[in-house]
Amino acid sequence: MGAAGGIDATETVSFPDWTQLPLDPLLVVMAGLEAPDLVRSGAACSSWHAAYATVRRLRIPTVESPPCLFYPAAGDPDPDAATVYNPTTGASFRVRLPDPPLRRRSIHGSGHGWLVAADEASNLHLVNPLTGAQHALPPITGIHNTKPAAPDNQGNPRYDLYEFSSIYPEPVAYTARELRLYMYFKAVLSCSPCCAGGDCVVLLLHKPHGQLSFARLGDEVWTWIGGDEYYDDEEWLDSGYSDAVYNEKDGLFYVLGFGADIITLDLKGASPVVKRVMKDVTKYNNPTKYLVIAPWGDLLQVWRTTASQSSATPVRQATEGMEDFDVKRPYHELYTKEVQLYKVDIGNQELVRIAGLGEYALFLGLNSTMILSTKDLPMLRADCAYLTHDNYEDILIHTHNGKEIRVWNFRSGTLEDVDNVHSWRNWPVPIWITPSLC
Repeated sequence: MGAAGGIDATETVSFPDWTQLPLDPLLVVMAGLEAPDLVRSGAACSSWHAAYATVRRLRIPTVESPPCLFYPAAGDPDPDAATVYNPTTGASFRVRLPDPPLRRRSIHGSGHGWLVAADEASNLHLVNPLTGAQHALPPITGIHNTKPAAPDNQGNPRYDLYEFSSIYPEPVAYTARELRLYMYFKAVLSCSPCCAGGDCVVLLLHKPHGQLSFARLGDEVWTWIGGDEYYDDEEWLDSGYSDAVYNEKDGLFYVLGFGADIITLDLKGASPVVKRVMKDVTKYNNPTKYLVIAPWGDLLQVWRTTASQSSATPVRQATEGMEDFDVKRPYHELYTKEVQLYKVDIGNQELVRIAGLGEYALFLGLNSTMILSTKDLPMLRADCAYLTHDNYEDILIHTHNGKEIRVWNFRSGTLEDVDNVHSWRNWPVPIWITPSLC
């Protein structure tokens, strides 16, 4: 050492070569990482990537990841790329999806680490944005009220949609890009597509009137839950549905109606079994309603009220990969005005207003609604709802206008910004996911 305490030029400084770590301890360390951190570690060097590939190939259980924000970054020129942001750490990383390009898809749900996205032909796929795995679901013509129609003048595919209503007694023809936004309300998964036994069920809420259909991987058509054989109360046939949640404990889907009524769906047998468990309390679908099973066991309804405001920046430029569009209200932007919480009391057939979530955080959007404890995740804001844009009519009419990513604070009753989220594109719609390598 020199007189000043520095390093002598003749000394050799050695650093540990982390690329030479033995495989077994490296696998133990990787098994303790959340999926986003595991993906990043696999990109460090060739030996770590080999260990990462082993974790995936052997399906070694890893730590369950908290919800992350999936969104297309505004400055990313790659049409296949998206950013995944983890609000519990503040870290982000980039992923690339398989074809078709992300910006040519529309997103209609997420669960268990998988997106439910429609291609330009309006057909739905399950896509894992971390692994690139993809599964095709039955085509849109496999839904009971959709048939192929003659192509438009440019040769683009079109479909006839039968709404069976007095307003639309005859089928209406839509282009594929139009129909995917009009047709799909939301898709909800029972489990990961890689779950044992291949029992993943996708429940689809769709036009007309929030009807229900479902499919399993490998099905060629969607099974429509409709008609007198599924219901013992005629008034249910006129009820539309806006959200659903799968209960792993009893194996049932709980489905929320526009009027805050709830039915259960048992899809394990040869035919669906429908049971009404909660009466309706309102005749309106405004505010937007969500259903979630809390970690402490209660069934909760979340009501989200939105309003229109003028954006400081008008919409001027088309999103890459989309056809030309006419922006009728370039300054229009939707924001959340209020979020209310209700405990569902099935025994007394009533909704009980609750003030907040205490140490828990809520994640709302097109994703399957989630509640997460913040006790061991200090960067998450307790008693708050993390929000992404999901208003069906606004996405349909103002497809390329601003999309909300905010936090609702139940204590103060105010909106707050999400930390460390970079500028995002308005298409496709940002959504919460729980990253998974399965």
